Amino acid sequence: MLGLDEHGLGYVFLGWGVLLAITSVFMAPKLQQKFGTVKSMSAMLTLFGLTLLAMGIWTNTQAVVIAAVIFSGALLGNNNTLITTGVMNAAPVERSTASATYSFLRFIGGAIAPVMAGKLAEWFNPHVPFIVGAGFVLLSVLFVTLNSRYVKHVDQAGSGH
Repeated sequence: MLGLDEHGLGYVFLGWGVLLAITSVFMAPKLQQKFGTVKSMSAMLTLFGLTLLAMGIWTNTQAVVIAAVIFSGALLGNNNTLITTGVMNAAPVERSTASATYSFLRFIGGAIAPVMAGKLAEWFNPHVPFIVGAGFVLLSVLFVTLNSRYVKHVDQAGSGH
């Protein structure tokens, strides 16, 4: 899909990884402090969903897909920190149990997603996995927003209130 050799692909994912690392360490804590965990997470997930949607619309445009992959590193870096913080602050169980459960869900999703993306592309077309992914990400933001009263304590847990 990207039409790159191994070096080109390496540069794309180097850019993705650098943005992921920088934002997870430096930017996410600033977003969390300024806007709160849930609002920041929802904003980053919304941007990620829109990025996936752009990839679904312009799947055949190499520059768009490359730029979207690299940009998504920043969004995912922020969300790695924000969602982990949110889960750890929201869980009514011990931190080790919350962490193990969260890791299980993350990694099972990471195992299923590539298989399902391949099947969706095979059954329909290469645009569909991105559009379906965008739909689920945006649906998750809607779900969090509609249930915000149940997660508002996430921000208080980290602030000592």
